[in-house]
Amino acid sequence: MTSGRFFRIVGGASVLGVLMTSGVSAQAPTAGATIQLTLEDAVKRAVDHNPDLAIVRLETSASTARVAQSKSAFVPVFNTKLGQSSSATAPSSFLPGAGGIDTKDFFSSTGLQQRLPYGGGTWSASWDAARTTTNSPFNAFDPTVQSGIQVAFSQPLFKDRSIDDARVQYVITKRDLQGSELRFRQSVVQTVAVVKQAYWTYKALTANVTVQQRSLDLAQDLVRQNQARVKVGDAPPLDLVQAQAEVANRRENLIRAQAAAKDAEDNLRRLIMDPADPGFWQVHLDAIDQPVGESAPVDVDRAVATALGGRYDLALAQQQLDNADTNIRFFNNQKLPDVRLQASYRGGGFGGTELVRSGGFPGTVTGTLNTGFGNVLGQLFSQDFPTWSVGVMVSYPLGQSYEEAGLARAQVQRQQAVHNIESLKLQVVQSVRQAARQVQSTAERVDAARASQGLAEQRVEVETKRFEAGLSTTFLVTQAQRDLVQAQVDLLQALLDHQSAMITYEAVQLAAAPGSGGGVGLSNGDVVALPPAQPQGIFRSGGGQH
Repeated sequence: MTSGRFFRIVGGASVLGVLMTSGVSAQAPTAGATIQLTLEDAVKRAVDHNPDLAIVRLETSASTARVAQSKSAFVPVFNTKLGQSSSATAPSSFLPGAGGIDTKDFFSSTGLQQRLPYGGGTWSASWDAARTTTNSPFNAFDPTVQSGIQVAFSQPLFKDRSIDDARVQYVITKRDLQGSELRFRQSVVQTVAVVKQAYWTYKALTANVTVQQRSLDLAQDLVRQNQARVKVGDAPPLDLVQAQAEVANRRENLIRAQAAAKDAEDNLRRLIMDPADPGFWQVHLDAIDQPVGESAPVDVDRAVATALGGRYDLALAQQQLDNADTNIRFFNNQKLPDVRLQASYRGGGFGGTELVRSGGFPGTVTGTLNTGFGNVLGQLFSQDFPTWSVGVMVSYPLGQSYEEAGLARAQVQRQQAVHNIESLKLQVVQSVRQAARQVQSTAERVDAARASQGLAEQRVEVETKRFEAGLSTTFLVTQAQRDLVQAQVDLLQALLDHQSAMITYEAVQLAAAPGSGGGVGLSNGDVVALPPAQPQGIFRSGGGQH
C-alpha cells in the first residue's frame, strides 16, 4: 500500500488506543484459524520459509561445491589400462622359406599423477608390464616378458611457481564462497527489514479499519440525532440529508480500509508463509506486537562508523578488489620466463623364454632358458636397465604476450574496484545520515501529530456539546469529526513512518536498504577442469626414452 493511498483512508477513534491492544503468543497455522503473530515469529517464519532467501542459501551450497571443484585440480589422478593387440606383416625377409611375421601383445599400465598445491610442481609414477609372442626368426626371446617403473617430476622455477591457473581458481572460488555467505547475510537483513515494515503496515491498516468503523458509528449517531430533531421540527431536513451523505462516504472509506488491510495481510503472508503450505492463504493473521513508544537517540557518527566497518556490500566490494589483486599477481607471474626443471627415472626388467640357437645365422633352436616374471620384477630395482634424465626447459614469448594484455586488463579492473569502493562508501554515509534524519524527523512528527489529535478531540467534544444544546450545526459537527479523523490518520502515519525509519536505520548499518538496487544477486561462474600435467622427463630429440 502506498503512503498516498493510506492517508486517503479516514475514520474516527483513538489511534493509540487501537495500536496498544494486547495479545498472546503465536499459534500453529491451521486453515481457517487465526494466528496471533508476534514480530519475532514473523521474522523467524520469513527466515525459515522465504523463497528468495532459499535461493541465496542454495547459492552458498553451490559455492561450496565450486570450491570442491577447484580443489579437485590438486587431487591425485589414478589411471590404468589393460589390453591386447595383434599384428601380422607380409613376408619381407631374405631368408629362404621365411613367411609373414605374427606378433601378439598383452600389456597393462597403472599410474598416479598429481599437481601439487604448493610450488606448482607436478609428479607422476607408473608401472607397466607386457608379454609379447612372435614367430620372427630374429627374436632371441619368445615369449618376451617386460616390466618397467617410472617416476617423473616437473618443477617450474619462475612462471607458475608462486601462483598458477589452478591456485588462482581455488583462491577466487574460496573468496566467492565467503561472498555468497555475505550475500546471504545481506539478504537476511533486507528480508527482515521488509517483513518488519510489512508487519507494521498491516498493523496500522488493521487499526485503521477500527478507526473507520468508529468513524462510521459516529456518523450514524449523528444521523439518529438529526432524525430526532427533524421529527420534532428542531432542524431542517437538509441537516438529515447531510448527515446521511456523510454516513455513505464513511461507509465507502471503511470498505477501502478493509480491502487495504486484506492486501497488507496477503503481502505479509507471502513473505513469511511456507510455499509447501497452500492452506496458509486461508489463515487470518493477527499482529499482536505493539510499536515502540520512544526510540533511543540516534548517534549518527557511531552509525556511520559501524556501517563503514560492517556493511556487507562494502565487504563484497572489497572482495572484488582482492580478486583483482590476485589476478594482477597471477599475470605478473605469467610474464616471467617459463623455466622448468624436468627429471625422470625408469627402471626396467626384461625376460621370458630365451631361445638357445646353434649353427649359422639364424641358427637352429636347440633349447630354452626361462627368466620368470618374478626375476623381471626384481630387475626393476637392480639397476640392470636404468634410464634417467634431468634438464631444464625454457620458453619465453617474443613480443606482446597474452599475459601482458591480461595484466593490463586486470589493472584496469582493480582501478574500477577501487573507485567502486570509494563511491559505495559515499553512498553508505549518505544513506545512514538520511536514515538517522528520518528517525529524528518522524519522532518529531509523532509528537506534533499527537498534539494535533488532542486538540481535534477537544474540538469534537465542544462542538458535539454545542450541537446538543442547539448552538451548532450538523455541518460544523461533521467538519470537526473529519478534522479529528484526519488528525488520527496523520498520527497513525507518523507512527508507521517512525517504525519504518527505525527499521531502515538499523538495516542500512549492515546492508543496502531494501529496494535501493543493492539487493541480492547470484554470482560465480563455472569452474574450469584443470587435469594435472604428465611429466615425462627431458630427452634428446630423436634419442628417445628407453
